[in-house]
Order: sequence, then structure tokens, then C-alpha cells
Amino acid sequence: MVLTALFTVPGAQVIMPAPAAADEDLETLKDKAEKAKDDLEEATDEYTKREEKLEDAQDELVDTLHELQETELELTEMREPLSQLASTLYQQPDGGTLALMTSGTLDQDLQVESHVVKLSDDKEALLEEAAELREKQTDLTSEAQDLQAETQLEKVELEDDLADLRDQSKESTDELTKELEDRGMDIDAYMAGVECDPSAAEAGTGAPNGLLPKESLCELHEGGELLRADAAVDFLKLNEAYADHFGTQMCVTSSYRDLPNQHRVYAEQPPGNAAVPGTSNHGYGLAIDLCGGVENFRSEQFNWLEANGGEYGWHHPDWAKSSPFEPWHWEYKDAQQ
Repeated sequence: MVLTALFTVPGAQVIMPAPAAADEDLETLKDKAEKAKDDLEEATDEYTKREEKLEDAQDELVDTLHELQETELELTEMREPLSQLASTLYQQPDGGTLALMTSGTLDQDLQVESHVVKLSDDKEALLEEAAELREKQTDLTSEAQDLQAETQLEKVELEDDLADLRDQSKESTDELTKELEDRGMDIDAYMAGVECDPSAAEAGTGAPNGLLPKESLCELHEGGELLRADAAVDFLKLNEAYADHFGTQMCVTSSYRDLPNQHRVYAEQPPGNAAVPGTSNHGYGLAIDLCGGVENFRSEQFNWLEANGGEYGWHHPDWAKSSPFEPWHWEYKDAQQ
């Protein structure tokens, strides 16, 4: 076991780090909410793809119905010639068609007989075509009904799945929001840290002090305040622990300062109270000025931050403990001196 000695001034309160279990609970909730969001996005993408398939199926259904309509029109058009043919062939059922139509010379009779045979063949062809069209009509009707039923059923199932995922996502987000509110935090502030990519800090490599590219910075929980991406992520984690302990978020008065703002601060402060423009660690997005009690040396908030800040890479630099004396000024572990 490693023993750590804490030296404090008389009467100062020693604040121990927040229990790890609380952070683990918060991480579990965050992971649950993130998973629900990812599942919802995946299901939404799948829903969109299946919607496209349903549209294709609907188009197929429309084509099938059109084909069915054309088939029915063909059948309607066939009824008249079939009726005429039937009338010609069967108008004398007792004497027979051949007896009816053969009454001239042998050549005429043979010609008539040939014509009758052709009519008979035409009748068979028409009847066969009509039967095929009827069968096609039946098949198309059945196919159209099946397509319509399948598309409607799948659409209902997809909508139910999507509704369930929405409910799951809302439930997880509500749990996370309540947990954050109980800790005195805002979910937008928390998610700012989640969404900030610490590797974005590399975009500012080699950039002059006070001229960091926007993509290398991330916004903090207080609107308008920025830090270099990696410093921002760790500061927001520190803010979570602070809010969990004190029930309120850390108060920030100054963070990243671009070069024009460094000149402004330098002009406003007495000589020696502000860094020469272009040399401040604020210009690298690695320094922050705090309020809300931290600015008071050996206050409860200051002591807690001193005891816990190092875990997140933040410390109160030695120079700020004497001349000039700035208990509100804190720097990130990689601050350039």
C-alpha cells in the first residue's frame, strides 16, 4: 500500500477524491445511452433500406395490377369473336355445321369445309388463349394480394421496431440526464466532453501562440470557453468529478485566449500581472482561470481541486503560488513553459 502525506494549513479541509464507483455508474449510463443511440441509428438505416425495398415491392405491385388490368381487357375483347364463332358453329346443332354450310358444287363444298375447319381451329386457339388469360388473371390477382399483404405487414413490423428503439433511447437518455442533474451537471456539457476528440489537438501542432486553428479546440461546459482538445476532454472529466462532489459545475472566467485577447488583457492589467502577448499558456489552450470559490486560496473548492486535479492532468503551477499570486490560474500537464 502506498501512503501519501497531505500537508495543509491549520483548519484547512482536506477533500478526498470522489468515489470511483460514482464515475463508473456514470460511465455505465453513458455507454447505455450511446449504445441505444447507435442501435437507433442502425435501425433507422435498416428501416430506410427496407423502406426502399418496400417501395420497389409497391412498384412491382402496381406493375402487376396494370398487367392484370390489361389481361382483363384482352379477355373482354375476346368475348365478342368467341361469341360470334360459337354462333356460327352451333347455330344448327341438330343438322351440324357442315350440313348447314355445304349445299353447292363439290369445289364449293370442299372450300366451305376448309373454312369450317379453320373456324374450328380458330375456336380452339381462342378458347386456349382465353383459358391462359384466365389462369394468368387468377395468378396475378393472387400475387397482387400477397404483395400487398407482405408490404403492409413488414411496414408495420418496422415501425414497431423503430418505436421500441426510440423508447429505449429516450429511457437511457432520461436516466443519464437525471444522473447528471443530480450531480449538478448539464447533459449538453457532459456530452461536449464525450463528443470532443482529444486527437484533434494535433491540428494545432506548431501553430503560434494565440493562433491555434479552430479544429484543434473544443468548447467547455460554459459557452464560448475553449481549450485545446486533449486539455478540454480532461478538464470536462474533472468538471464531472467536481460537480459530483459540490453539486455544481466549475466556474470558468477565462480559457483559451487568441492573440488579440492576450493584447487586451495585457493592456488592462498592471505591469507584471499578465503574460506578454504571445507567451501566455492561455494562448496554447492549456491554461484556465476559475471562479466559484477556487479563486480563494485554501478554500474548500481550491483544496479539492489541488487534491484531485492531478488525476486529470490539471495542476496549480508553482509560479502562481507566489509572484504573481493567482490561485484561480490552473494549467494542463502538457502546458508549454
